[in-house]
Amino acid sequence: MALPPLTRRQLLLASAAASPLLASCAADLTRYQGRPVVEVASELGVCAAAFATLRAGKAQPTEVAGHCGVAPDAVFQAASLTKPAVAYGALRLVLAGQLDLQAPVSQYLPQGYVHYQHALRRAPGDASDTVLASTLARIPVASLLNHTSGLPNWTGGALAPGFEPGQRWRYSGEGYVLLQAVMEAVTGTPIAQWMDAQVFAPLGMRDSCLVWKSAYEGRAMHAYGGASGVTWRQPVAAASLYTTAGDFARLMAAFVSDEKLCALALSAPVVADKDLSLEWGYGWGIERTQAGPLLWQWGNNPGFRNFAMVSPSTRDGFVLLTNSDRGMALAAPLAQRVLPGEHPVFKSPLLG
Repeated sequence: MALPPLTRRQLLLASAAASPLLASCAADLTRYQGRPVVEVASELGVCAAAFATLRAGKAQPTEVAGHCGVAPDAVFQAASLTKPAVAYGALRLVLAGQLDLQAPVSQYLPQGYVHYQHALRRAPGDASDTVLASTLARIPVASLLNHTSGLPNWTGGALAPGFEPGQRWRYSGEGYVLLQAVMEAVTGTPIAQWMDAQVFAPLGMRDSCLVWKSAYEGRAMHAYGGASGVTWRQPVAAASLYTTAGDFARLMAAFVSDEKLCALALSAPVVADKDLSLEWGYGWGIERTQAGPLLWQWGNNPGFRNFAMVSPSTRDGFVLLTNSDRGMALAAPLAQRVLPGEHPVFKSPLLG
């Protein structure tokens, strides 16, 4: 018997309940617009924040805020800002003719997919299940990038689509980890190594990696306020990026400076929140404004809150990295400073 469709809020809350990596309580961060970032950080007790802006595609010097004495080159967990970085790599493979967005996942994983059931780690010996090729045949590669695969955000059990892929939007970390397996099959290289060689090094992102490096010791900001942070030893394409604000600004500049790649990211948007005029493209959320579309993504790992937004037309934008559960509020005044106008995304329950 078919179940009645869930409301937008029910879908968001159901996804959040399954994982500490996605918060979905109601929020309206627009109340912080128009205020200095440093003032908001002080009011909310944000430990450390680093933010870099883009002007006409050029990264500006990193700025900092907070009471913990953060350095401009501090390394943070990017959390879900990992997804646009991995999507950049995937879309480069598409443009090179190595990956077909319309192909079923089974074309690249004909033996099926081993799914590890612990969101915060991927290691031999963890509980796992195998998603059969017959199931992967129903899932287009494109649906992993725009969150229409039907897969949950995270699950501690067997992995399977909750609805027919392509039917509607539902945010999915599991989809990006499946994309990781596809990319590894296509390139024949572990994802962390491939991203280092093909994305981070060419873009000058010297302080970025999908796994922890000993070189980060002493520069990495740790989760503040009692949050049980995670040290990522295995790459997870949905959440494990370590980066600096300056490095991530370079990625954003590369994304919007590549006309073909940016056009591809925007080519087949799906509705994510009709009420707030939010859509999702290949790798980024899309906020529709009178001035044109804005690409955005938020990040939420335990003890870290991050946000990035950029205009493909003006190539202005910003990235915010914080190690505080209250850090997301700083994104709203930054958006007004860099991209003035109404930003309904800051009313999204995703950012709670």
